[in-house]
Amino acid sequence: MTADAQGNDLSAVPVPVTGLAAIAPVDAANVLTKAELAARPIVMPGAFSKLGLIKVDGGFEAARDSGDAILFFQKGYQLSGEGTRTVKIGLAENNPTVLKLIEGAEPDVNGVIEVSSSLPNNQWILFTSTKYRNKTEERQIGVAYVSAVEPDKAERGSVKGAVVTLTYVEHELFNEAPFWQVVLPAPGATITPTGVTAGTPGSFSPVGATPPSTIAELRALGALGQTTAWTTGQYVVYATSSHAHWDGTDWQTGNAA
Repeated sequence: MTADAQGNDLSAVPVPVTGLAAIAPVDAANVLTKAELAARPIVMPGAFSKLGLIKVDGGFEAARDSGDAILFFQKGYQLSGEGTRTVKIGLAENNPTVLKLIEGAEPDVNGVIEVSSSLPNNQWILFTSTKYRNKTEERQIGVAYVSAVEPDKAERGSVKGAVVTLTYVEHELFNEAPFWQVVLPAPGATITPTGVTAGTPGSFSPVGATPPSTIAELRALGALGQTTAWTTGQYVVYATSSHAHWDGTDWQTGNAA
């Protein structure tokens, strides 16, 4: 992506072209690691079920609400109020997964559901993905529950779906965060490393980051999150097959001694 003389970059504008949403039971086995969330291609646990087609105007509508801030006697000081993260999805299908989500029940052997007046209390691991025209992709995963369902009016020649609002929960499976999010660059784009993990070998992050081509480029990136010298034998690969390690102060060539 390259900005013009005014600093504007049309290729950086996210124009949605497609996406998907899927749910799975709240279980540690259905949690993607951060590396798995950022992987291409992504591999989802088998317990996930897609919610199907989404209405053309029903793409993911995220909202962030904050409670009243706590003010102090001294001007200029405050504590932010408790926040809530939600997402609206205009679901187009009436498939079993959608019914399970919005009704909290599955059809019996006769295909009949005993509906309730109340919204289901079930929590789900919710995964969403939006792909944009510039080939970037945004993914989110977290624990959520249905907080509102607005069925569409039945209108001849139009899709009769439902706008479903899901509220995220700050859950221990996601380190008490409402959800994890990653925005993947276009395939083949150069990704500058923002961190590194020591190992034999170590690895740059985020996933897919382009290793520096010289030790000088590596040093120009700074400590990349390192605070202590690496232990004997640890290294990270840069350029084609060169090794480097963090000595506690700077990057040095070769493995840690």
